[in-house]
Amino acid sequence: MYWLFGNGFTRMPRRFSRQAIAQEEPLVDTRYAAGGCEYSDAYLYDNDSRFVFQFVRSAMDRGCIAANYVESLGARRAGGYWRTKVRDETNGRILEICSKVLINAAGPFVDEHNALTGEETDHHHLFSKGIHLIVPQITPKQRILTFFADDGRLFFVIPMGVRTCIGTTDTRVDSPFTEVTDEDRQFVLDNINKHLKIARPLSRADIIAERCGVRPLVVKARGDGGLRDWMQLSRKHEIDVDWATAHLSIFGGKLTDCVNVGDEVSKIVTRLGIALPYRQYKWYGEPHPSVREEYMHQARLMNLDSYTSPESIESLSSRLWRRYDQQALALLAEIRENPRQAEVLIKGTDYIRCEIRLARHQEMIVKLEDFLRRRSKIGLVVRREDIRNADGLMEACEILFGDQAREKYDEYFLERSDAGG
Repeated sequence: MYWLFGNGFTRMPRRFSRQAIAQEEPLVDTRYAAGGCEYSDAYLYDNDSRFVFQFVRSAMDRGCIAANYVESLGARRAGGYWRTKVRDETNGRILEICSKVLINAAGPFVDEHNALTGEETDHHHLFSKGIHLIVPQITPKQRILTFFADDGRLFFVIPMGVRTCIGTTDTRVDSPFTEVTDEDRQFVLDNINKHLKIARPLSRADIIAERCGVRPLVVKARGDGGLRDWMQLSRKHEIDVDWATAHLSIFGGKLTDCVNVGDEVSKIVTRLGIALPYRQYKWYGEPHPSVREEYMHQARLMNLDSYTSPESIESLSSRLWRRYDQQALALLAEIRENPRQAEVLIKGTDYIRCEIRLARHQEMIVKLEDFLRRRSKIGLVVRREDIRNADGLMEACEILFGDQAREKYDEYFLERSDAGG
């Protein structure tokens, strides 16, 4: 079905018998399987945070003004404009932002912000908690494995280089602030051990890192005040519009649908009287193929891939282009001038010295956690103690934070300790 929705863009799906599954992926326990299928889909090499940030960075490169660590304290409509009171979380300063339209895209906090602003909407959120565990690599094959877990929902085994990400859970919670419980961990471990023929069953000692968050599911209150069965709720988004006050609230949605949501919002904003220049210009995604061609040509001339870390599953030329597209040309220039810029700076990762320098200027890094968990996946694939003791981490902090390097280093490990991470 998904293949048809995508107009057959990827390779045609294949059906497998139990015997064929055993040949393709011997690790799968097929004793209770009826069969299976294979289909191609999108895959994020890094993580969702990096994916989202690259949209933000592309927009900023084309004139967008964006800020992080700024909390909205609510907004009011006055004189035909929205006046949003915000607090700079880095220094406590209070500011006011004036806008013709206010778009509430706060994810699981949409309802909370609408309450601050006094907006009433037709839709609201319920929350489903999902967790993933990152463990040592289970299979060297770069294929996502999918099963039905004991609770009936899909269960994934996702390759992450030399690690594997397993999960997920689906637990109704009342708040977006959640944490991984012992029950969550055991559920995931039990299911992975049940469906795969692992030589040594995974245990909690194998857990390298954890991910935990909520899915904001859209609900609409019925006349009797009841709600539909939350397990049957779609991940589809809804946009509530208050045309009188020029206010939008975005509920639900999936990462893979973000461009469609953005297009829908653009149309609504236009109807509200905001002129959008260059509407047909595609500001996101890769630049013209000729730019990539020139980059790859320069990379070959300087034998860039000879600098690829032995621990990397991807060539250096491919990785730099995927992460930075045309900005990777500047990295090539730095490496040509000083080959040490191609050295891996933080042992156990594939980040090279000139990437850290670029991150300082381009990636809005305020805390060490921004770099380790949001701009990269280092914090997901390397154990916390190994990160703490990694050669080069303090040098990376000095590049990113200058005189505040030690303070930012201590802040990260203190916060992670308080969180039990």
